[in-house]
Order: sequence, then structure tokens, then C-alpha cells
Amino acid sequence: MKKYTLKIILVLTGTLLIGFALGMLTSAQIRNAHIKKFRSFSSADRFVFWTLHILDPTPEQREKILPVIRKYAAENNKLREEYREDFIDLMKNFKKDLYPYLTDEQKQRIEHMSHGPQGPKDHQGRRGSPPPGRGPAHAPGMVPCPR
Repeated sequence: MKKYTLKIILVLTGTLLIGFALGMLTSAQIRNAHIKKFRSFSSADRFVFWTLHILDPTPEQREKILPVIRKYAAENNKLREEYREDFIDLMKNFKKDLYPYLTDEQKQRIEHMSHGPQGPKDHQGRRGSPPPGRGPAHAPGMVPCPR
């Protein structure tokens, strides 16, 4: 009777683990498919590719709409670059005005925040580790962002 119960527990545990793994893989695929739609406009070439992919135009349509798609792809790319540059300039001015009032430790926290939780990139584009003693935003000594 004990062996029979052990076999049932092992089979149920194995089934549960397999189901969990399959669920995670399915979820990852679904998320990846949705994220791909948002990444599709991150460059002019991708904008053109995904717009054509979504529309699936006939050869006659393709010839007529390709110049329009390319025009708006270039404008979309220009806007993204301008936004990025404006955001970088804004953050530089923010730090310039804020830093005179901060301690060195507070400045390090701001720099850590600016470069994400993995820290700044080195000269090879790899992420470093966060400053010592700094954990997530809810760690002791950190003030949560107001909503």
C-alpha cells in the first residue's frame, strides 16, 4: 500500500511540474508575440517590414503604398530619435540643478537609477553590479516614488 501511495504522489507531482513548465513556455511565447508588435516600430526598416507584413498587400498595392510607408517610417524614426535626445537633455539639466543639494551617496543613487538596476554599462556594453548596499526601491533608506 505504501509503494502504491508513493507512485501516485510521484505521478501527480510529475504531472504538476510538466504542466507548470508547459504553462510557463506558453505564457512566454504569448508575451513575446505581443512585445514583438511594440518593437516592430523601433527602426525605419522594421516599421516598413511589419506594416507590409500586417497589410499583406497585392503586388500592385505594394508598389503604390511602399513610398507612403517609407515616408512615415522615416518620420517615426526621426520622432523617436528627437524624443530620446530631448529626454537625455532633460535628465542632464535635472541632475545639474539637483546635484548641488545632494550628498555623494544620494548622487550615487540617482546615477544607479539612471542606469537601471544593473548599473551603468562599461566600455564593452556590459552591465556592472549595483552600488553596494543598494537593493530594490523598497529597501530601507529608499523612499518610494509618489503616485
